[in-house]
Amino acid sequence: MPTTACNALPVGAAVGWLYSRCIGHRAACDATLSGDLRMHAVPLPAPPPLRAAHCLAAPLPAAPGPQLFTLDTLGLPASFLDDVASHADSLCWDPYDVQVRRRRVLQRYRCILAAPQRDLLDACDGDAGHPAWPVLLDGLPGILADALRRVAPHRRRAMRTYLADRRVDGSWWLQPLPDTVFEQPGNADRIARRQFAPLSPVLSNHPGLLRLLTCVAETVHARRAATRLRLVVHQMLTVAGLAGGTEPAPEGIHQDGADFIVSALVVRRRGIHGGVSRVRRGPTGPVHLERALAEGEGIFQPDTRSPWWHEVSTIHADAAAFEGYRMILGVDAHLLPDATA
Repeated sequence: MPTTACNALPVGAAVGWLYSRCIGHRAACDATLSGDLRMHAVPLPAPPPLRAAHCLAAPLPAAPGPQLFTLDTLGLPASFLDDVASHADSLCWDPYDVQVRRRRVLQRYRCILAAPQRDLLDACDGDAGHPAWPVLLDGLPGILADALRRVAPHRRRAMRTYLADRRVDGSWWLQPLPDTVFEQPGNADRIARRQFAPLSPVLSNHPGLLRLLTCVAETVHARRAATRLRLVVHQMLTVAGLAGGTEPAPEGIHQDGADFIVSALVVRRRGIHGGVSRVRRGPTGPVHLERALAEGEGIFQPDTRSPWWHEVSTIHADAAAFEGYRMILGVDAHLLPDATA
C-alpha cells in the first residue's frame, strides 16, 4: 500500500486533530522534545491521478484594489468548505515555525552566549537538523535548552501548483503538478525556497477548488489580459491553545511575491478570537481593509510590485474552547512570460 511521509502524527475525524498538538501531550511530541520532528509513514489508498481539467468561471467584480469576496461571489456552495475541511488529516506540521521560534528565543538571549555558542547559533539558525544544533544545546544553560526543546509546531499545511492556460472560448485548462517546491521573497523570518507536503490529490481535483482557481485566473485575465498563469494553492490550519497565542503568518506584514493573491479564504474558524486580516498601503502605511474573516469570506488583491501589503493578527483560543483553530486556502497567481497581450 502506498505511503506518504508526514512530519506529524495523523489526526482523527472532526476536531480530533486539535488534541494531537504538542502542547500538553508528551506522547505525541517525543520527537519535538528531543529537538526534532519525527517522520511517520501514514498508509493511504492509491491517490487518483493529477488529471487536467477544463473549467469555466466568471471573474470577481471589477475593483481598483484589494477586495472582499464570499462563496456566493464564486458561485460555490457552503458544502465546499466542509469538503476542504475533511482533508485536515492530510496536512503535515510545518517545522519552519519551530525553527523561527527557536531562532527568536536564541536571538533574545544572544548577549549571554559565549562566542563559540554564537558561532553555533549562526551556523544552525534554529534548525534542529543541522549538525551544530545538538552541540549548541549541550552548551546552553539547562533552562534555556529545555525551553527550546519545548517549542512545538502550530501550523499544518500543504500546497499544489497548477499550470493554467486560457482558451479562446474563455475557459481555462488547469493542469495540477506534482512539484511542491515553493519560492517567495525571503526576510529575517522567511526562507525563500521551501518544500511543502502536497495537497491531497482528491482535493486537488475537487470541482469546487478548480472553480476557485478558475475564478482567480479569470479575474487576473480581466485585470492584466493574462492567458497563461502558474497558480499555487495553499491549505493551512493554525492551532491555538490556552498556553498562548499563535501566528497564522509569523513573518508579519509582507508580500507573497506573486502578481495577485487570495491572501486567505477562510474554511474554518472555530473556538478562537483574533486572526484579523489587514491590507495596508505600504508596509507601514494606513489600513485599507481590516476584517476578521468569517468562514466563506476571502480577500483578493494585487501583490508584488503593488502598494498593497498584508498581515493577519495572532489568534487566541477562547477560554471555553481549550483549543481553537483557523483553516484557510490561499492562492498565488503568477503571470507567465507570455501571459499578457
